[in-house]
Amino acid sequence: MKGLTAKAKAEVSLLQESECCNTALLSALIHSAGSISFSREGVGVYLTSESEDIIELAYQLVEELYGEKGKKGKSELELRGDFVLEMLFDLGILTYYGDEIGAMAGINGFVVTNECCAKSYLKGLFLGCGSVSVNKKYHLEMAFSTSEMADDVCALLSSFDITARDTFRKDKHVVYIKSSEAISDFLALIGANKAVLELNNTAALRYVNMYTNRRINCDMANADKVVETSMKQIEAIEKIIDTITDAKLLATAKARIENPDSSYEDLAEILGVSKGCIKYRLNKLVALANEN
Repeated sequence: MKGLTAKAKAEVSLLQESECCNTALLSALIHSAGSISFSREGVGVYLTSESEDIIELAYQLVEELYGEKGKKGKSELELRGDFVLEMLFDLGILTYYGDEIGAMAGINGFVVTNECCAKSYLKGLFLGCGSVSVNKKYHLEMAFSTSEMADDVCALLSSFDITARDTFRKDKHVVYIKSSEAISDFLALIGANKAVLELNNTAALRYVNMYTNRRINCDMANADKVVETSMKQIEAIEKIIDTITDAKLLATAKARIENPDSSYEDLAEILGVSKGCIKYRLNKLVALANEN
């Protein structure tokens, strides 16, 4: 069975976008799962992914936006040609630093100006480098090579009221979300509605199991308390059983000895009196035993 990450990526990779959103989507894919090479042959882009669907999506985006076809494999898309340099500027991945050309360390603002494009950009980042896990705890993360990118992604998520944190791990700047509600909001934002449903079902099932376990533990603790209290009462009653003259107290004493695991409610039902009456009589018997 596919994991939640694979299911979510398969779902959103099939969604259709407008041209401006496709630009943002391709930009995010290359920024998160691509690499750029400069050689005598020109500029090249290599995009890698374990998912053939994502490679196919990137291939189609390049063809649709630039009328060019890349070299496609199962896990890699290679882009070469005169259009590549223009494409990288167009996608906000390359920019000028004075007279020098360099890669943007973070998100180029013009790519995510529109809200719809910002959503598509986040979708592209998740497709390129995201993962989500609900095994023991809820966890969604995306890893980047620069701190600027991690900061910009956190800010972009915050603009949609999704709180994310970042940390540095194994030479990567990792943006992560821990809350099941926030993860659900993120997946809904990028259009992974089936994944949201599965996540919410998992959260609901875990809540029911947790509540049931707490009830069981609480019931067991209460049962232990009843037994402990009963043993103390029986120990006290056995000291004075031969001296009890009050018929009602004697009946209560015998009922307790014969029913050591019974609660006050059970004893009250046996003797046909109230719970408060049983508690009063047993407390009195214990007090009498302590006086002797």
